[in-house]
Amino acid sequence: MSWTTSVVTTATADTEPSVVLAFENPSYKYIFNVSENANRAFTQKKAHRRKTRVFFFTQSSAERMGGLAGMLMSSADQGLQNLDVIGPQGMTHAVASMRFYIYRNSMKVNVQDVPLSNDLSNTPPFTYQDKNITAYSFPIVHSSHELINPMPVDSEQSPLSRKRKREADPKADLEELMREEQFSPSKLQGAMADEWRKLMIKTMFPASSVGPSPPSSTPIKGCPLKKRRRGPKFEPIFVFEEPDQIETHTRPRIPAGFHKQLPTFEPCWPTHSPPALAYVVIGPVVRGKFDVEKSLALGVPVNRRSWLTDGRSIVVKVREGDEIVEKTVQPEDCIGPSEPPPVAIVLDVPSPEYVTSLVNTFQTSPFYAQFRSMHPADTAKYAVRPVFHLCGAGVLEDPRYVEFMNGFPPTAHHIISSREYGRDPITFTTASFNQLRLHQLDPQMFPVPHFSLTPLRSLSAIHDLPTQTLLMEPSLQMSVRPAGAPEYGRLPAERKDYFHPAAANPDLLMLSPSMLQKFAQMQTKVMEIAPPALPVRGADVQVIPLGTASAVPTSSRNVSSTLIRIPSRGSILLDAGEGTFGQLARHFGPELDDVLRDLRCIFVSHIHGDHHMGVAKILLKRRQLNPQPMQPLYLVSIHKLHLYLRELSQIEDLAVGDGSPNGVVTVISDALHYKQSGEYVTHGMWAIEGAEPWTDYERSTAACMRLCVALGLHSFTTIDVFHQVKCYGVCIRSQDGWSIVFSGDTLPTPSLIRGGKGATLLIHESTMGDGEEEMALCKAHSTVGQAIDIGRRMGAENILLTHFSARYPRLPPKSRGGIDPSNINGWPGKREPVVALAFDHLHLTLGTVSRLAMYLPVIQQAFAETLEEDDEEETKVALAADRHH
Repeated sequence: MSWTTSVVTTATADTEPSVVLAFENPSYKYIFNVSENANRAFTQKKAHRRKTRVFFFTQSSAERMGGLAGMLMSSADQGLQNLDVIGPQGMTHAVASMRFYIYRNSMKVNVQDVPLSNDLSNTPPFTYQDKNITAYSFPIVHSSHELINPMPVDSEQSPLSRKRKREADPKADLEELMREEQFSPSKLQGAMADEWRKLMIKTMFPASSVGPSPPSSTPIKGCPLKKRRRGPKFEPIFVFEEPDQIETHTRPRIPAGFHKQLPTFEPCWPTHSPPALAYVVIGPVVRGKFDVEKSLALGVPVNRRSWLTDGRSIVVKVREGDEIVEKTVQPEDCIGPSEPPPVAIVLDVPSPEYVTSLVNTFQTSPFYAQFRSMHPADTAKYAVRPVFHLCGAGVLEDPRYVEFMNGFPPTAHHIISSREYGRDPITFTTASFNQLRLHQLDPQMFPVPHFSLTPLRSLSAIHDLPTQTLLMEPSLQMSVRPAGAPEYGRLPAERKDYFHPAAANPDLLMLSPSMLQKFAQMQTKVMEIAPPALPVRGADVQVIPLGTASAVPTSSRNVSSTLIRIPSRGSILLDAGEGTFGQLARHFGPELDDVLRDLRCIFVSHIHGDHHMGVAKILLKRRQLNPQPMQPLYLVSIHKLHLYLRELSQIEDLAVGDGSPNGVVTVISDALHYKQSGEYVTHGMWAIEGAEPWTDYERSTAACMRLCVALGLHSFTTIDVFHQVKCYGVCIRSQDGWSIVFSGDTLPTPSLIRGGKGATLLIHESTMGDGEEEMALCKAHSTVGQAIDIGRRMGAENILLTHFSARYPRLPPKSRGGIDPSNINGWPGKREPVVALAFDHLHLTLGTVSRLAMYLPVIQQAFAETLEEDDEEETKVALAADRHH
């Protein structure tokens, strides 16, 4: 039985620690923490998720589990059919809150909340067990921690409490309540609230099909479309059925109340100091070697050897002199002593205030004390191998923690993740290598992402650390059995890192002399062109694409997000897919905190996860700023997104709707429609989904007016576009005369043309290439040519294409509609719009779109020279994800 540990990600600017335990037989993987970008890191490393058995989490927070939703969807798309998710209290609530944007009918997900109680007995219950591992866990709490017990509800005030007195079966009682006409899940408490959350997860992952259909590279036929619908307020070209009706297998009936707020989650900890879970993972006992010669000498028949290896004794007949006698042979007579089972430990210590709790458990509990012991009886029972320390600021400087580390046996290897002592290398080297090459063309437009190979502090400055202590790196691997030392190696199939060597030595950029000459010629050409007679409106307004992929992140592109920076006013973030915070951190480096303080608005177009799964972490990081922002942040989106974030805010403070002067103000997209009807639509696809106080129409329009004042805008209006789910684009018009229109995800839609007339810049999705119109229609997306045509009909001055399918890992295909360099004639003075392609970390302004368009021919040639990589893995993921997107 061999097994290893490997580090997928560690504490860097764009990732958090994530560790994998991998067993050979049976071939299972166990992953500890799935932060944002962990899914993309698997793609970068060409690591498969198919064998994953369990996701363990040390905290139910955006930092530790921000990548869970994406990982669940990718795991299902790769064929996984059964997964366990285990973490602190709040895990079930967090997964249930994802119900609006996750549905995978081929997979079953079992979520377990580990209680905060700490069993200090000799035999605590295990948290998880299978053929490979037995995992135990215990809480690590802040020194000021006290359980917050909700006050009992007066039986005269709550009908639910009366039911709870007599309930023997909370599931049956819940079914009875669900039949009531005014059923409200938010009022559920106790066991029935837990049952409701489990029901939501079962609805998301019903395991109603054997497995996902095999991915296909051909367009999907027979999309269920209705006839064109016209109405007084909206005019989409097509009307799609709900996504669950498009599924190959029929989705189980959605329970009444599915779209309403979850029962309130009341954490048993202060919001500023949540607990963490520690895990002790014990591998299987490996029996000693069978001694064949000894068994023959004892007279053991060949067909009875398996009895001994199974731990059973046997009776044999042997000759002693002239007599035949019976003797009992015990397993230990032929089998050497068993190896002590190897042990891996994962410790998450957010701050020095958690050290006391951790140390007390190992000192007080006889069970856990044996793993931190040098007594021969304990070391003969268990072999402690890797101990992963996820250390927050100040933990390693605490003498108590260093003393704690030294208490482990000498077999232990201490692997430390710390932002203070670890390096900050580039995580996604494929994308950054492309950026580094384009940096030679235009350093301002293609800045190099921030990174550092020199830690802030040296680990050697900490005295008395155990000898076998080293830093956690993404390339770190360790053989637990057979026992081996940690090695900074690479995964066998991992993409080669071209970035870091080339960043140190430009001769390794793989740019041919002819390519460098073309770069120089293009730079000269750009400098020679005279500026336009009239200055570009809003020339200094920055447009920074942070993610330009659709559906799933790839090694070259992250999922959707674009930052608009208005000088001296503030910033607007258009969508925020998973990993957006990391992209901000890489792009702005030491300026990141100021950028977060400067953020005035986040607009989320729709509920698909690749457009919003990064919002929670951005809100969390903004909340943690010191000093705090001086102004509120306006979050503009549809009802479902607001409801989802409010439910997450019950686990950790995201400042959503808390009423503070610098908190998050929720604004309903429906209330900002460009036709300004003065009321919500009350029926059909565009109806407002809820009626909570924070959905009030006037409340949203008033908040939008304050947003416009803060940013110097004439208007901030939403535009109904047509996707598989309710989706809005947005038109931002400045008092200074410039305007930016963002399409969201959409088919070519007349409403976008009407609502965004004369835009200075149209940012339009172009998921598919020309010739793939049928597939684009089925997925409710646009082709490159269709997006350009919308811009022309809108009268847009500039068009920035984004949201490219993973089918095109570097550049989208040329378009008959104008993206072919030979057809681009949009330099200022021409009537045709300027057409440009978005790249992650592009630093663009409204005044430099034309320059980017001019660069396109040489950029295409530069990418053509790039060493081709094996993109088979991410292409498969993309094709599988397309089935559900």
